[in-house]
Amino acid sequence: MKIKVSILLAMISVLVISSKCKKDKLDDKLSLSKIFYVGNGLRTDGYFFQQKDGYYYTLYCFYKNGIILYLGGGYSQNDIVELEAKIRDGRFYNFAKNTKDYWGVFQIIGYRIQFERWYPSSGGSLPAYIRTGLILNDTTFYISLSTRSNGSEASNEKETYHFKKFSPKPDSTNSFIP
Repeated sequence: MKIKVSILLAMISVLVISSKCKKDKLDDKLSLSKIFYVGNGLRTDGYFFQQKDGYYYTLYCFYKNGIILYLGGGYSQNDIVELEAKIRDGRFYNFAKNTKDYWGVFQIIGYRIQFERWYPSSGGSLPAYIRTGLILNDTTFYISLSTRSNGSEASNEKETYHFKKFSPKPDSTNSFIP
């Protein structure tokens, strides 16, 4: 009986591991390299956001180690207060550290910024997109292009991001970007 249970547990383990491997293979690979950011063209002591019609859309934290963390979007002013509380007490990081589509990498070369992260899709796999634009000053950047990492899609964008000083930011440690 113990042998049958052991064999059954081993088979279940193999199935779980193989299904996870298949899922990871469906996700796009990030094409940008993680590069430590040593410049001062863009602040990293807070987060960046877009604002439209009084709502905060697409919030990002940039880290000196080249990691970017998506903080969500579509927040009202009250929602921002709640999000910041979740960041401060660790609830946000506890969720995000295990959520692949919240993570990515960025590179800054001169006044050019690129960042790449995974995005959710209806197909279940996570496509990766590179967002490209210009740094206007250390608290503002403009994204003008979004390209799928595999080159299959591209679109022009008009997104201006503004900086908000915030501390402490969530940890940038995650299992998706070494």
